Amino acid sequence: MKQINLVLIFSLLIPLLSCNDEEVDIVLPSASTYSSIYELRQSLKPAPYVVSVDPTQNFTINGPDGVQINCNANSILDSSGQPVNQAVDVTLNEYLTTDKMILGNVPTSSNGSLLVTGGSFDLKIGADNDEYSLAPWNCNCNFSVQTNPGNYLNQMQLFTGNMVNDNNGVEIVDWELNNQVETAMGTDGIFNTWGIDIGLSNCDVLYEMAGANGTQFEVTVSGVTDYTDNVTVWLVIEDFPSVVMIITVNSTPALETYVGSIPMGLNATLIGIHIDENNYLKFGSLPIEVMGDDSFNIDVDFGTEDELVSLIQSLTN
Repeated sequence: MKQINLVLIFSLLIPLLSCNDEEVDIVLPSASTYSSIYELRQSLKPAPYVVSVDPTQNFTINGPDGVQINCNANSILDSSGQPVNQAVDVTLNEYLTTDKMILGNVPTSSNGSLLVTGGSFDLKIGADNDEYSLAPWNCNCNFSVQTNPGNYLNQMQLFTGNMVNDNNGVEIVDWELNNQVETAMGTDGIFNTWGIDIGLSNCDVLYEMAGANGTQFEVTVSGVTDYTDNVTVWLVIEDFPSVVMIITVNSTPALETYVGSIPMGLNATLIGIHIDENNYLKFGSLPIEVMGDDSFNIDVDFGTEDELVSLIQSLTN
């Protein structure tokens, strides 16, 4: 009797032992991981150009993408308004093409209206906690317009960027026309501005929807239920150079453009970017033609940051 029980026990243990010996393969998605959409945005930002200057002398900064900044001697002022008399670092971020604008998180809209863009840049002096400014009318900039604004080229003006938070706490750039500077567009496509200051500057003109009624549309992203966190949708316009971040959440829920801000018949591509609940990067794109009060859905899939950058570049060049 004891021998039979041992045989039964041994026979029952065999499958258990064999199961424990088997290796279970866990296939992980081929995707980059981030703790938040903010971390992804920081990772995507192009590296800035940093140079040390002697502010007691005239100096010129030549950005690698083509932005040139020229300043007179003693043009950098400290927090008390006195000229800085020691070497200081100047940081320049250039966003002259629409792919750089997306990667740098610098959309081109002004108070909900579309801008036709010729390029932008961000000028900083010293560390983040340094309170420097530029003396009025002591610095100018020039750069070649690399986008294709069509008939708008000779209408370009300088817009100044202000960082604001939307209702969901997303930090975005809002552009405001700067009437305190002088601008000129050369026949060679060189944009010149006199009287620039520290911060974001953009060569733009407001898009006029002549003969067209403005409409709006909404966008959903596959697998997303909460549009207040870890999701971004970009509108890449094909009819003229402009890239827009869609940030307003409606009751659907979905992201929607501003009322009356989109011209009927607009041709564009939507890019949806999502960090899922497991911190994996997912993205996708969707070509669209706006017919009025549309609802679009972007299918997204796992991918790497390099693949996302390649997608953005393929859609904006």
